[in-house]
Amino acid sequence: MKKEVLYRQPLKINNRFYNNNHNYPESLLFKTALTVLQSLRNRAKRVPKVLSDWYTCSIPATCAVEPVITWIGHATFLIQIENVNIITDPIFGDASLLYRRVLPPGIALNQLPLIDVILLSHNHRDHMDTASLVAIKKQFPKAYVLVPVGDKQWFDLRGFSHVSELGWWEQYKIKNITFTFLPATHWSQRGLFDKNRSLWGSWMIQSANSTIYFAGDTAWDSHFYEIKSYFNTIDTALMPIGPCEPEDTMQHSHISAVQAGQAFLDLDANNFIPMHWGTFLFGVDHFLTPVERIQSWWQENSHLLTNKRLYIAKVGQNITLNRPFF
Repeated sequence: MKKEVLYRQPLKINNRFYNNNHNYPESLLFKTALTVLQSLRNRAKRVPKVLSDWYTCSIPATCAVEPVITWIGHATFLIQIENVNIITDPIFGDASLLYRRVLPPGIALNQLPLIDVILLSHNHRDHMDTASLVAIKKQFPKAYVLVPVGDKQWFDLRGFSHVSELGWWEQYKIKNITFTFLPATHWSQRGLFDKNRSLWGSWMIQSANSTIYFAGDTAWDSHFYEIKSYFNTIDTALMPIGPCEPEDTMQHSHISAVQAGQAFLDLDANNFIPMHWGTFLFGVDHFLTPVERIQSWWQENSHLLTNKRLYIAKVGQNITLNRPFF
């Protein structure tokens, strides 16, 4: 296990982090509150009556050498690679009293294999869920936890062991896997007064034969191209595609499906696996809007996507990248 510094850290002023000189605009607070209210209206009409096409309950293998990626829902994946089991941004319940799950988790908590690494992109409650994390700690007390700078104390206070916090471009190696914490354009907050006290970001997961990018939450920005400029090859990108609407509010902290497509091109990755759609209805989109838009974008830009693949997985579906996907 080793930790190395590659590039710069983000801007930090008065113990708060910033996205390279531009912050999440305070002027959007009213719009954000309005979006929350709008997202709660007519919610039932925005969800298909039949959801079975988008869900399958999965019981994963104990481990895997070649990459197997199972979408548990939202930004939660089980990534199995080189006999290391990694879980990202685990949330197995509701995001809040206002935001209930549309689909259940694709793997039940008690069906998880031995978890070696818990990977966190930022501390928003739909990505760093207390109940889920405490349950995973109880099942797998020896798991390593990799978190952004500023979040380690939260885990220490709850009795987690093997917790390391990283800044952008820092690396940590566990067994044969190298984890690199990378930029994202977002923000952090769990309470009333801790906005941007901790960092946010994305992750690269590298083995000898595979490179997997986990984008976390992010707006579109030049960091995707910057990441590509460092990594020679990115095999697979796990990319958020929603919420898409209302765009004037969401664009400051979340990429839309179309922007996710552009980010995928900037990364020059080979495989695109969408996430951050279909589990919670945070925006005013219909349930299917993000996936329909990324499918349309893919068709319209097929001339730029030779030898690249779009994997639209059901919640609970596992993807073995070197095998046919149906």
